[in-house]
Amino acid sequence: GFAFGGALSLGRPERARADLASAGAGGLPLVGRFERLQGANAFVGRWRLRCTDGPAGTLSLLRDGDVELRSEAGELLGTGVAPWTYRQREKGASTVLVRFSVDVSGGEWDVLYFTGAVDAEGGPGRRLEGSLSTGLGRRVGEFVAEPL
Repeated sequence: GFAFGGALSLGRPERARADLASAGAGGLPLVGRFERLQGANAFVGRWRLRCTDGPAGTLSLLRDGDVELRSEAGELLGTGVAPWTYRQREKGASTVLVRFSVDVSGGEWDVLYFTGAVDAEGGPGRRLEGSLSTGLGRRVGEFVAEPL
């Protein structure tokens, strides 16, 4: 018959993780993607934002069109004044053009308007890059955002 004794000890299993960072750290090859990024899926999510002249922190482009900018400590720096917009550059191209605004009143700027592009086929290393300007159309500088 069967004997369930001490011959086989499984121990306590480790918690499984299913994100790209832990997969890469665990030695799994990151050859493909789990889903093909198209349209808004190329930029919806959380990004680490850096500007040549402007705010920095965690940028959240939410599915419902909302925009939030938080400091590294989590403090809310600003929110969008209008929903983000996007469009594919041209038929068959992987580049997605994105426009959004952030009201950062109380600091050096009031409302900043961001215009950028992201390569939907760039995978986890893709970057959202472009320029930012004031409501009066004065160019403030450049920005780069990387997915978190």
